[in-house]
Amino acid sequence: MKYLLLTSLCAITAALLPTACTPYPEEPPPTPPADVAQNGPQKPADGMEQAAENERSTSEEKKKPEEGPQITEKIEDPEASKPATKPSTPVARPVPGKPGFVFSPFNNKIIDVKDIPSGTLVADPTYPASEKKYFRVP
Repeated sequence: MKYLLLTSLCAITAALLPTACTPYPEEPPPTPPADVAQNGPQKPADGMEQAAENERSTSEEKKKPEEGPQITEKIEDPEASKPATKPSTPVARPVPGKPGFVFSPFNNKIIDVKDIPSGTLVADPTYPASEKKYFRVP
């Protein structure tokens, strides 16, 4: 009896499992009513009409070219003409409370740099020679 009940329960579960995992079909969004789509924006109320007209007139005034000398000579920005610099090598962070030790900027492991002066380029000893990574001592 237990064997038959267990077998039938497994069969029902196996039959219902694929239907439970099937996603529902997604319906497209509703289309707007025909009168809204064809009419476009509605006219503003009386008080708003005057505000919209004032706004239009001020924007037209701004579009008018100003009288006076026109500049035809182009001035280039000296910083824009400089080529992009390479990203600098990362600088290690000092370990608080332990002078002469730093955190590697690549894997945050502690590295001993006691006798190395500040600003020196150092190879990270935690990486093998084939993939050496370099950082500066703070």
